[in-house]
Amino acid sequence: MNRVQLNGRSRRARTLILLSAVALFAAGCASDRTRAESEDRRSVPATPTATATTAQIRTDVDPLKRRFPQLGELSGAKWVGQTLGKDSGSGVPGPTDVSLDGVVHIEPATLASITGGGTWKEQGIDCPVPGALAGELGDTKSAWLHSESFDRTVTQNQYTGSFYIDKQNSRVYFCTVNPKTRTD
Repeated sequence: MNRVQLNGRSRRARTLILLSAVALFAAGCASDRTRAESEDRRSVPATPTATATTAQIRTDVDPLKRRFPQLGELSGAKWVGQTLGKDSGSGVPGPTDVSLDGVVHIEPATLASITGGGTWKEQGIDCPVPGALAGELGDTKSAWLHSESFDRTVTQNQYTGSFYIDKQNSRVYFCTVNPKTRTD
């Protein structure tokens, strides 16, 4: 074999190796982007569509006490649990997501203790309010206090949840996805 043939084959081999490396790099970047998008989706409050079943208003407080012990003694609860679409945390089929939304009355002393610390700002309720609860809340655009720090305290970053305080009426509105029962 002469030198020209060897250089031509050598160039083709280098080109194939270079193209293969570029393809692998591009595939890795796409995989990282998909993984990052999936992680971003898990950190953003889920807003999947609820199933067609009508949500029934519940008034029992024990399931709420087990999930939100920071709210203390609860009374006057009105809440709904709804099954959402497929697992919104990833594209892999898995368990079904559940939302828990509701309003509860809490003790004035507990309310003062909760709102006495942290950074609270007045704002409207940002999450969609189920139709079954809309009449219970009145104006959802103002007069509610919210603290992202308090949200993290309650959820312990294990699920998505927001908690809004109505100081005038000693009420808390909560909207959560997959809230965990607390054991502490």
